[in-house]
Amino acid sequence: MDSGIILIREEKNYRVLYGRLRLAGVLSGADEICIDVKGEGKVRILKTRGGLVVQQKNRRLPVLM
Repeated sequence: MDSGIILIREEKNYRVLYGRLRLAGVLSGADEICIDVKGEGKVRILKTRGGLVVQQKNRRLPVLM
C-alpha cells in the first residue's frame, strides 16, 4: 500500500489527484498496486492493455490521470 498516491472516486471512474509519477514508477516494475481510498477502503489498481483500472469485487473502473 502506498500513501504517496491520492485517488478520488468520480461517477464511473477514479481520478489520480496526487502521485502520478509515483504511480507510474511503481507500475513500471509491477502489474498491480494496492491504494487506500478514503471512503472506499483498499482498492487494487491493475495495469492492462487498455490502461489502468481499479478492480473492485466484480467490476473494473478506469483510472484517469
